[in-house]
Amino acid sequence: KLHPKTSSLLLSLFGAMASRSFAYALGFSAVAAAAAAAPGRHAGPRAEEVEAARLGLFPFFVPDISGLQLPLASADGAAKPPKIMPQWSSALIYDGDMMNIPFTDGRGTFLYDRDRSRYRTTYEVKDAYFNPGMLQFRDQVAGADIGDNMTWGRDDDGVCMPWGHDRPYSDLFAWVSLASRAGQKNVGGETCSVWTWYFPSYGLTSEICVGADGLPREMNQTFGAGGKWNGGNYMQFLNFTVGDPGDEAFVASTACATNWPSQPCEDEKVVTMDTYRIWAPPEPLELANRNTGDVLGDLSFVCTQGSGPMYRSKLITYWQVNVSTTFGQYALCNYDGTGNVCGGPPVQLARVGRRSGQMSGKGPRMGQCSPNDDAGSQYSFPGLAQCPPGVVPGSAAGCTWTGAVPVRTIKASCIMEERGLLEACSRDIGHAPFKEAAAVWLAAFATDDPYMGGCPDVPSAESDIVVLV
Repeated sequence: KLHPKTSSLLLSLFGAMASRSFAYALGFSAVAAAAAAAPGRHAGPRAEEVEAARLGLFPFFVPDISGLQLPLASADGAAKPPKIMPQWSSALIYDGDMMNIPFTDGRGTFLYDRDRSRYRTTYEVKDAYFNPGMLQFRDQVAGADIGDNMTWGRDDDGVCMPWGHDRPYSDLFAWVSLASRAGQKNVGGETCSVWTWYFPSYGLTSEICVGADGLPREMNQTFGAGGKWNGGNYMQFLNFTVGDPGDEAFVASTACATNWPSQPCEDEKVVTMDTYRIWAPPEPLELANRNTGDVLGDLSFVCTQGSGPMYRSKLITYWQVNVSTTFGQYALCNYDGTGNVCGGPPVQLARVGRRSGQMSGKGPRMGQCSPNDDAGSQYSFPGLAQCPPGVVPGSAAGCTWTGAVPVRTIKASCIMEERGLLEACSRDIGHAPFKEAAAVWLAAFATDDPYMGGCPDVPSAESDIVVLV
């Protein structure tokens, strides 16, 4: 039996943000470390590190499988799984989907160096969720000495999202040692052998086609089986160069090397902002250490990832809050069953964070300092950035938000199902801004009169209201 080392199930979204999470990388590490651990090793139990419920994914989803014991795939007489060539680089063709958001016609490069525990995926991919023809550039560098660094955008417009610095490196192809033979196929005019592996706890199916030379021609992975986290990716490798890609090929992106966390926005003023959050008890109704969105920003989540049955049973609260507009880099904030936490260094958590809806849209630096009138804005409210009572937010005060008041709380099922929000979403997708869905949303919170499109208030006992001032 084989114990896995801590594994990363790196959701390829955008390859997917969660947490909207993080999750959009470029391929799954797919319980990669499972195959790398020596028999008898045990990393110890740990909680799921990112629930990433508001992503947009994101992000990255890291399940707790540290106690899982997996049988070796090759019994006596069975074909033994192939060994992937240890060092190579190739061109990459990528397609994927995350939480019903498709990413197509990706083109880029893939670098792999098993001997030095590192790989890199760089590609540009089409994202038609908001508007046809939109492109996203993503770069992921993973290594034993650097963790996992994802960059969204090119050069000075890029945003660095470090990930996994506190976890062991997980090799992207380690799961292959657990795979079973499933025939052969032709990929790009070349015959290769197909190997599959299924991890039922997360509905993860992995398939790889490996040539006689030990080089993979393609890899397909799907996960979630229609649950809260679901999606898949397709990676085709071609035009190989065998050998060490070299250290220069793994240098950090401009954003990760010089601008992480991103510098705050320069236009400083204090505004009273409307924002929304989908949630459910036993989580208390608070804003500290939570992610939210404006109307379009929350719609970008609700119209895809947040449209499933588990979200329709939740509540949605409309908040007003006083905020300094010196927004910092968005932070992932998630409820862990006992309390909420935001991830990131103290300098990042000293400000309200902002990004464009689902990490898409046309704004530079992932929408941190732009109006985001196409995709909307999503926000993080770190508890460390909250002002004491009576203190005006601002750089001089050392805090950036205060006076959060929950204006109204309604049932998600009312707006999604009874008022027709999801039908409006289906017509708006691909035609941002989502004007029809926004009209339904605003009407639902404007009144409790159903004849005017309103939804009734949820009783305070049901929503467990806590007002922060």
